[in-house]
Amino acid sequence: MTMRTREAIRRALVRAIRLLPPPRDEAAKRLLRAGNDLIRGHAPARRQVPDGLAEPARPGEAGLVPGSHIAPPGPPLQQPPGLGDTSAWASPPISNGHDVLTKVLYNTGAAPPRYDVELLEALNQEYAGKPIVPAPPSYAPVDRIAVARKRIGWVQQTVDLRGKTTLEIGCSNGYEAWLLAHNLGCDAHGVDVNARGAWADLEGDRVHFECADLAVKNPYPPDMFDVIYSFVVWEHVTHPGKLLQETYNMLKPGGFAWIRANLFCGPQASHRYREINFPWPHLLFSEDVIRDWDVKHGRGPKGPAWVNRLTWDNYERLISEIGFRLRHVHFQEADWDEEFYRRFEDILGRYAKRDLKRDFFLAVLEKPA
Repeated sequence: MTMRTREAIRRALVRAIRLLPPPRDEAAKRLLRAGNDLIRGHAPARRQVPDGLAEPARPGEAGLVPGSHIAPPGPPLQQPPGLGDTSAWASPPISNGHDVLTKVLYNTGAAPPRYDVELLEALNQEYAGKPIVPAPPSYAPVDRIAVARKRIGWVQQTVDLRGKTTLEIGCSNGYEAWLLAHNLGCDAHGVDVNARGAWADLEGDRVHFECADLAVKNPYPPDMFDVIYSFVVWEHVTHPGKLLQETYNMLKPGGFAWIRANLFCGPQASHRYREINFPWPHLLFSEDVIRDWDVKHGRGPKGPAWVNRLTWDNYERLISEIGFRLRHVHFQEADWDEEFYRRFEDILGRYAKRDLKRDFFLAVLEKPA
């Protein structure tokens, strides 16, 4: 058996185990043992079944495998001789109505609008009195420190930070790390792909900063941190799955990751809500159109922020594959604008409404002890 075949079997086993409803420990063990026997070329051994558990169904037996949603394979289908030969079948007449529409029930309406600078301008003026973010946060130092205090309190509501070794991924100026060290006795670390001038004033015996891309070169050893937290950074990561794996590696067994991030299909994901008033501009307009609109208003060609396109379903799959336990998840949803959605359903209708509503998620993940 080739390495490629073995890997395919292993992946199939992992997918099958995820489908098992709780409690799935014994069923998962049986699947793993069977896969190991198959990969090694051994015949499956008969094992004693603990009291209270049904004997696993054998291939061809009716019913479901206990603890699984997957039905066992049935006998091979038998086709009558010559069934696949259609050469002697009767043929329909060639009609003058070939491909001529006589009735249309599914009508998407008139031609969609041109998603150009003029439409962006018109929508922005229309929504000037009801912007998607009425009061964007201030970048002033005193306001950023106030936000940092609120963030620490937010994390502390679900994860005890007192005296812990902590890491903030995407720490920006580093105010959260300083507050943790000086108020909760933490050994506080911060890491960012951009170094900040404030670090020199905030660093100390219990406040540490690193400029690094953890998905490329991680300067931290495994099992170092009790708690890792991050605020609206993950959407900007080019290798979010690799960063999540590194987060798992850096946590001590039993440690927690507290992550809040923007979701790509959310109304605010363009990160241009300071200038663009209406929802989902990054889904409706190309980056070139938004850049041209910037230039028209005397700005540099900024365009929408670079964000990865992960949905919550993508994150949930990564969380499971890496081995985290999802202990808590919460979604922040924007007010739904049905009229706006219907006006631009030719574009927005390509996305699930559930994803269009979800702006942010907050997930608390545990590395099993």
